[in-house]
Amino acid sequence: MGRDPRPAGAEPEPPRPLRCAIYTRKSTEDGLTQEFNTLEAQRESAEAYVRSQGHAGWTTLPERYDDGGYSGANLDRPALRQLLADIEVRRIDCVLVYKIDRLSRSLLDFARLMEIFERRQVSLVSITQPLNTTGSLGRLTLNILLSFAEFERTMIQDRTRDQMAAARRKGKWVGGTPVLGYDLAATGGKLVVNREEAGRVQIIFALYLQHGSLASVLGEIQARNWTTKRWRTRDGKERGGRPFSKATLRRLLTNVLYLGKVSHQEAVYAGEQEPLVEEQLWKRVHEKLGQERHRAGMAADAQASGTAARRHSSALVGPAEAVPRITRLLALALKFEDLIRSGTVGNYAALAQVARVSRARVTQMTSLLNLAPDIQEEILFLPAAAARQLRLSEPSLRKLTATLLWNQQREQWRELAGSRKPPGSSWGNGGIGGVPEHLAWINKRATPPSGYPAACRGTELGVQPFTE
Repeated sequence: MGRDPRPAGAEPEPPRPLRCAIYTRKSTEDGLTQEFNTLEAQRESAEAYVRSQGHAGWTTLPERYDDGGYSGANLDRPALRQLLADIEVRRIDCVLVYKIDRLSRSLLDFARLMEIFERRQVSLVSITQPLNTTGSLGRLTLNILLSFAEFERTMIQDRTRDQMAAARRKGKWVGGTPVLGYDLAATGGKLVVNREEAGRVQIIFALYLQHGSLASVLGEIQARNWTTKRWRTRDGKERGGRPFSKATLRRLLTNVLYLGKVSHQEAVYAGEQEPLVEEQLWKRVHEKLGQERHRAGMAADAQASGTAARRHSSALVGPAEAVPRITRLLALALKFEDLIRSGTVGNYAALAQVARVSRARVTQMTSLLNLAPDIQEEILFLPAAAARQLRLSEPSLRKLTATLLWNQQREQWRELAGSRKPPGSSWGNGGIGGVPEHLAWINKRATPPSGYPAACRGTELGVQPFTE
C-alpha cells in the first residue's frame, strides 16, 4: 500500500472551489411582474442546492442568468448567450438548472451546449433530476428526457395550430401585424374599423382601378405622404408608419381582410370584421393586377430574348477564351469588397445571402485580397492556357495569403509560378507603397480601369447569385 505523503496529524486539503452559475428560464412573460415569480423560485431552489454542497466547495456566483419570456426551442436568448460567453472565458465551473428543459427543449441544441460544456470542463446539474452524465447510462437517460421534452414542445405547437385554424374558420382575428383601416378592439381578439384609415384604403383601391399601375398609385400615395399602418405594441413601442413600396401596396390590394374575410392556409372564410371595399371593386382590381403582372412578364421575356440574341451574335463572331477559375474567384472577391465598401450590402452575412453561398465561403474568397497587388494583377490577366500549365489552385493561393509581408509573398509566388511571368508585370516600381501606378486601384479597392478584363469589372457582376 502506498504511504500518504502528508505528515501525520496534518489537516486534509480543502476542496477546490466550484463556481456555480444558476440559469433560469420561462417561456412566456405571464407573471414575471410579480415580486416572487417562477424565475425567482427556480433560483431559490438552485441556491439551496448549492448551499447543501458547501462542504464540497460549491459557491454561487452573483451574476444572474434569467431568460423571462424566451422559448427553449432555440438558443437565441440573451441570458444564455451571456452564460456561454462567461463559460468561454472560464468564469464558471458548474451550471445549475431547475430542470433539463429549462436549458433547452431541442435535442440538437442540447447536444451543442453539452459539447461547449465538455470543451471547457463545465459540469451540468439538474436539481430536480439527479443525473450523472459522465456514464453511458446517464447520457442515455438524459437523451430520453430530452426526447420527451421535444415531443411535448411539438405537441404544444400542434395544439396551437389547430386552435388557430378553428378560430380562423369561425372568422376570428387571431393576431398578427395590424393592417391599415382597422384597429384592434380594446377587449382584444377583434378588429374594428378606423374611419380615417378606411377612407385611405378605399381611395387607394379607386386609384388603382383608375391607373392600373402600381408605380402610378405609389406616386400618388407618396405625394399625399401616406404611410403604412402605425401601431403600438403592448410595451408601448411604436411600429409601422413607413413609406409604401410596391410590395406593401400589392399586399394591401390583395388582403382579403378588406372584403370582411379571413384566410388560413390558402382557404378563405367569412370574417367578423366589417368590410371596407365591395366585392365587385375587389374583383376589378384583381383583374387589373393580373393584367399588369402579365405585361411585366412579357417585357421580361422580350428582354431575355434580346439578351439571348446578343449572345448568339457574339458566338458567331468567335468564341471568347475561357476565364480561369482562379481569375473569376479573385474578380468576385474584388466585387464583393466593393459592394461592402460602397454600402450596397451592409455586411458579409448579407453578402453571403445575396451571393447564395455560405458566410465561410465569402471569407475564403475575400482572403485572396490579402495578396500583393502585383500578384493580383498577374492572376487577373492570367491566360487560360497559362493557368492550366501552372496548375494554380485556390488552396495554394490561400496558403500564400497567410504570409503577411508582400516581399515574402512575391518570393513564394515566384516559387509557385516558376520563372514564367506574364508580359508587363513588374514588382516594386513607383506607385503607392512600392506598387506600380497602374495597380493603385487594387490598393484603394476602387473600380478597375476600363482596360481590365470583364471578369473583374463591377457592371458585369452586379449582385447576381454566385455560381462557381
